[in-house]
Amino acid sequence: MEFHQAIQNRTGQTVAVANKYLPTLVVGGTTSAALLAQSQALDPLAQKRDNAVIVSGAADNAENLGFGLIRGLGISLPHAAESELSDLIPAESALLDLLTPAYAIDPRTTELALQRGHKLVGALTSINTYLAGATPPRGPVTSGGLGVADLSAAIAAQPALEQAREDRAADLTGDRASLHTAAVGLDRSNKQFYARLQSEGRTNPDLANALKQIDTGTGNLPARLGVKSVLQGGTGNLNVLVGYDYNSYDSTAVNTLESQVAGVDLEYSHSVVVDPNGTALGPYTVGQTVNLRTRVTTSTGTRLGSVRTLTLQ
Repeated sequence: MEFHQAIQNRTGQTVAVANKYLPTLVVGGTTSAALLAQSQALDPLAQKRDNAVIVSGAADNAENLGFGLIRGLGISLPHAAESELSDLIPAESALLDLLTPAYAIDPRTTELALQRGHKLVGALTSINTYLAGATPPRGPVTSGGLGVADLSAAIAAQPALEQAREDRAADLTGDRASLHTAAVGLDRSNKQFYARLQSEGRTNPDLANALKQIDTGTGNLPARLGVKSVLQGGTGNLNVLVGYDYNSYDSTAVNTLESQVAGVDLEYSHSVVVDPNGTALGPYTVGQTVNLRTRVTTSTGTRLGSVRTLTLQ
């Protein structure tokens, strides 16, 4: 249960008691009906946050897939070129030397993959021109059916994917902040209402007894394990790679990641122990949608994380 949901539940219990024992109670200009309305106003904010999580995750995954394509072609195309050319032929040896600057760059990040890709485009264009002019003509350098045109297109598309990822992450941060701010405001109003009911309960035994039914929250539930990223990758690009917010990981708790394949599993029937450095699930098949959530369990209770979703492309 998330913070805003706990506050909504508590508010519902408070309003129920107030309506039964003090239906005309007004606290700080707020009636019980207004307090309930304030609680219900969190629902669209939570939905907007949930929608932003999905959109942000999709943008994050699209950027990662773009990076993976550029990195993959940046590694495989030079090797394919080497298989087409021979060091024993001076003209071809000179063309192979054009690949040296690209080999000097390890494409471990998007920025480095782009740098390597840019250097490869020029080299491969020259190599392809040579191959086309050979007698008989030879086909262009390709890897997995993809060539320099595909690499150039991926490089051109990547900046927009990166910007979309940053924009959607900013949207998500704003929506999370809006929900949290509204939940904190509701919590404050609810506590004021509860304090007034406690005061009235000093002379009303039935009201005092009813207040015991309200969950005031002990704060003893474990913290939620945050999911930082859900990406497609791994062998054959068919795994779901989950990264965590390391600062939210509690090594004294039992941390598990639960998963469900939409249309296949009725419930979250798959569970693995969390490795704080990341979890790889699968392999799955293209088109499958995988739903994920974290579960943190201690002696004081269990807390579930919000659902994250990835559809394999």
